[in-house]
Amino acid sequence: MLRTILACLLLCANLCGAVDLASQRAKFQIAWRIAQAGGDPMIAARGLEAYSLFPYLGAERLRRQGAKADFEHLAAFLNAYGDTLPGRKLRAASLERLGRAGRHAEFLGIYVPDEADVNLRCQAWTARRAIGQPGDATVEALELYAGLDRERVDCRPLLAHLRSGGHLTAVRVRERVETALAAGQIGLARWLLADLPVAEQPGMQRRVLARADAALALREAVQWPASADSAEAVALALQQYARKDAPAAEARYQAMRKRLHFNEEQRGRIEAEIARYAAVEALPQAAALLQRVPAAAFDDNLREWQVRYHLRRLEYAQALVGLDGMDRTLRAQSRWRYIRGRVLELLGRPEVARADFAVAATEANFHGFLAADRLDAAYAICPADGLLDVDRALAVLRLGGVQRALEWQALGEIERARAEWFDQLPRLDPDQRRTAGLILSREGLHEWAIFTLNTEALLRQYEARFPLLYTEPVARYAQVAGLPVHWVYGLIRAESAWNARALSPVGARGLMQLMPATAVAVAKTLGVRAEPLTDPVHNIRLGTTYLGRRVKGLGGNAVLATGAYNAGIGAVRRWIDDPLPPWDLWIETVPYKETREYIARVLAFSVLYDWRIDGSPARLSALIPGLSEDSGPAPVACPTMIAGN
Repeated sequence: MLRTILACLLLCANLCGAVDLASQRAKFQIAWRIAQAGGDPMIAARGLEAYSLFPYLGAERLRRQGAKADFEHLAAFLNAYGDTLPGRKLRAASLERLGRAGRHAEFLGIYVPDEADVNLRCQAWTARRAIGQPGDATVEALELYAGLDRERVDCRPLLAHLRSGGHLTAVRVRERVETALAAGQIGLARWLLADLPVAEQPGMQRRVLARADAALALREAVQWPASADSAEAVALALQQYARKDAPAAEARYQAMRKRLHFNEEQRGRIEAEIARYAAVEALPQAAALLQRVPAAAFDDNLREWQVRYHLRRLEYAQALVGLDGMDRTLRAQSRWRYIRGRVLELLGRPEVARADFAVAATEANFHGFLAADRLDAAYAICPADGLLDVDRALAVLRLGGVQRALEWQALGEIERARAEWFDQLPRLDPDQRRTAGLILSREGLHEWAIFTLNTEALLRQYEARFPLLYTEPVARYAQVAGLPVHWVYGLIRAESAWNARALSPVGARGLMQLMPATAVAVAKTLGVRAEPLTDPVHNIRLGTTYLGRRVKGLGGNAVLATGAYNAGIGAVRRWIDDPLPPWDLWIETVPYKETREYIARVLAFSVLYDWRIDGSPARLSALIPGLSEDSGPAPVACPTMIAGN
């Protein structure tokens, strides 16, 4: 019934009064092919003016005409459709062309300020000067100078104006070079250096070198004068070098500090970075290096690594000191609440630990579920109302970006559809976003729905965010591989958000994001072909087989197998040298942030899927070796009820 209602809503939203959506689509496709071939689509497009994708025809026609496009036609199109995605793309391309051609009046005729596009802002500055438009040229130029991210040809006139007026003072340029270095913009810093007085350039060049090539800077530093600029450059180089080799950075620090006389702030920065990366590598000397860091130099990340280091060495008293030294906001997170509770338990203070567990257990996430297990309490799964209001749904479906996204999807143009949807998404208010996400879920666009509902206010839309798809093949192949069904669901959800055509930047494909070489190896053992990895059932078969073998190769440990699925089995084996903390704490000691969060996400998702399957999730601790033998179901309740208990 609901899908019928939605179909009617979609029909109304897309037709905008037209009778036959199929004929509209057919007519548009003919006109679209003409436009893409470089022809004039408007004769074929008669009667499509109210159709949602109509702006694409005019935009494509004008785009292909390029410099030959009649400016009046261009301006008229942008006046009518400039706030659409094809209109904004056409405007940006046209402005770039008009600005470079020196057609200043026409440029300003269609220019809409865009804080994000530095090139166009510089071109607009030049155009306003060229036609004598009023405005404070110097103030605007200084604002643009402060926002430069790299050398830009279009900004050269602006810089010439600042130079000729004496506005690029040594102080201003020096500060600008330092902000560029802080942002990692090495090329920009080098370019900006030319505006410093010649006498000041060598000192700043050392800083640039320190950021660009720390090892080279440290080798050359023995020849540098013992100046304040040299001290700052070496401090920067040591901070950079510590990330690669903390012990070597420490040795260089000790060798250079006698000659360069670092100030207190520089010493704090250097010592913090050396201690941070010694802790990341779990080096024995990290304890002393952490203790040396002055309190003012500790940031949240260093506190976290202090705790992880002591957890990895089973030094729970020292870990508690690090936990209690965290900023109050950081310490209040469910992650650190749970870890603090576990540390207190391991120190023989279980009653004190209950207070931390009770707070963490009010959240429906990995650490919240584990905290509830420590208390034998209910899981804080409190689903929000997933009902759709027809009037609100119709209002969302009338939004231009939504209509265009759904139409491109219906026409099989998936990438254009995605571009329209994710362009529209930031423009939706929370209620529109909720409605849109629920519509997408009902229409089977699960990946879009998941990302649309991925905001703090909408996380409890569990039915839409955790859809139960491909239930028969997931159950069948999970059983063959000896895997819990809900764990497989959680992994698929984390890997691809149920996009069967998902392709990662490194080439992983499909629902379970298999690398082609892995798929070939697994398929060979099964006597089947590796392709097509975009076939959901085939991908699930290969992925569960691979995961099952990882589990067996890691002693049945679901935590390690999940980590290996993300980071590779070689990395995981490097991280399991004795002595080992309990596995729930070991996760927090994993050096890779992505893998730490991936393990927690997959296992938390597995709980939510277990609950979605039958409303009675097994306790998460049952998936973590040595944490609990109780695999019985956990009760489910809203967080206020848990807090009350």
